[in-house]
Amino acid sequence: MVYEQFQKAVKESLKERLGSGYSLTLQSVTKNNGLILNGICISKANENTAPAIYLQNFYEIYKKGTPFSQVLDEILDLYQSQHLPEECFLEELHSLNPLTDRIMFRLINESANESLLSDLPHLSYPELDLALIFCLSLSKSEDHLFSALIHKSHQKLWNLSTEDLFNAANSNTPRLFPARIQSLMDVIKEIAGKASDGEIKEEDWDGFFEPSPLSPPMYVLTNSHGAHGSACMFYEGILKDFAERTGGDLIILPSSIHEVLLIPYSNHISYEELAKTVFSINQEEVAKEDRLSNHIYLYSKSQEQLSIAFTSSFPIGTMNP
Repeated sequence: MVYEQFQKAVKESLKERLGSGYSLTLQSVTKNNGLILNGICISKANENTAPAIYLQNFYEIYKKGTPFSQVLDEILDLYQSQHLPEECFLEELHSLNPLTDRIMFRLINESANESLLSDLPHLSYPELDLALIFCLSLSKSEDHLFSALIHKSHQKLWNLSTEDLFNAANSNTPRLFPARIQSLMDVIKEIAGKASDGEIKEEDWDGFFEPSPLSPPMYVLTNSHGAHGSACMFYEGILKDFAERTGGDLIILPSSIHEVLLIPYSNHISYEELAKTVFSINQEEVAKEDRLSNHIYLYSKSQEQLSIAFTSSFPIGTMNP
């Protein structure tokens, strides 16, 4: 069956299995960079909200031969394993008195999100092809981050200007999600250590990273949670302080919405080659909804200003999914 038929069949079959005490709705959700995901929301009669279970991956395994009944079992298992945290502030989205101390900002590509941004209060940075959007941090744990986009309807309900939202987010985001800068080598070691069953000793890394004057050090800028950490670029003083520590300008590679790479400026570096590398990684390694930009950015230490150092000929919105 085609995807549309699959979605309807999932809804009807789950409705039959769950009975009359549940409400099921199919929803299309516009995500970052124009990605549209189709999901099903399952809620009990006394519940006002329900997370969406996206169906594309389930459709793929169905096409590969997994019996439809087994696909339904897996969807139900996922639904039953999803529980909102005890301290969750979803009601604040519909309250006249929002929790302003939980408003935060995120960074996305501007040109790839024109449709999404039309319904969101945001700060536009056209000279960077970036935009700051606002969310309400509902709850977070070690493995999960619960948040909700702030739409213009919420802004109107709360009677908050975009400046009000930014002022709150500018205070809250660094507090809720402190910035973290690590060398790329340390990040790789950390990831390898978590993935390894045994302990990796320091001597095991000898010779793995060979220093070279043509390969300047790289640093990863993200937040303490490792999610939506590219917004740390807009934390007050974060780039200025790091530029002062390294003694010069900074080249910034937008590896994803979750982190960026910082490289101390060097005359040996080719912006064009970096742009090709960023485009290739975005195209082959980064999920469409996680892509931030194909441009190469430069932070000027003397001017204390962020700008595009090299304009890519490949807008992020034209990338293949």
